[in-house]
Amino acid sequence: MTKFLLYTLFICLTASSLFAQHIKLDKKEMAFLATQEKVNVVFTYEGLRFNADTLTEPQFVNYIKEKIENKLDAKEALDWEKRYFNAKDSIYPKIFATALNNRIKNYDHPIEFVVDDDSVFYTMKVQTDWMYFGYDVGIAKQPAKANLKITFFETSNPENIIAKIDVDRAEGFNVVGNLSFNTEVPLSTTGISSTNWLKKFLEANEDYPRPSLLRMGNMYDKAAVRFGMTLKRVID
Repeated sequence: MTKFLLYTLFICLTASSLFAQHIKLDKKEMAFLATQEKVNVVFTYEGLRFNADTLTEPQFVNYIKEKIENKLDAKEALDWEKRYFNAKDSIYPKIFATALNNRIKNYDHPIEFVVDDDSVFYTMKVQTDWMYFGYDVGIAKQPAKANLKITFFETSNPENIIAKIDVDRAEGFNVVGNLSFNTEVPLSTTGISSTNWLKKFLEANEDYPRPSLLRMGNMYDKAAVRFGMTLKRVID
């Protein structure tokens, strides 16, 4: 009986995981990508909430800073806050675009996704409206998770929405800091011109009580890989 219950639980968890990995895409809506060389990428965090308590961003950041200050000191708390906003506004968009470019580079029509280039005709907006940083306590761990809303529109006319794609409860790779792309290869194959921004990010010390910015970076990496696999229907 116990073996049966364990087997049933395993099947349910597996099915749930597979369902969570699925990204729905309308092939007709996305057909325009097949004629593009580049697509602009912008990141937004409108209405961003955190954890099961759906904390607002100011509430979450203040809560974390207080916890770090109590366990360590005020300098460590301010340092984490600075790195959090830098990761959110600068590092995560680069990780997402680089992982996506790397995933699709061998497709028949490998588009280059570029961050914050409003000279490109089409823009892909990646809006994160929920984050959960996960944890690692040795015998138990949870990957970071997030809800992403991906929208395509004409850069000069943001009201002209071409496609919307929801990626709910996207979750990161289990090994924190390991990325899907090679940071040592040249720009022509991954979209990275310099890896200084990434190397410094990966070297950050983020033991408890700091929520791991690296773990969330893994979430954006894996989400981009999954999205790139979905785009295969359109550009390969």
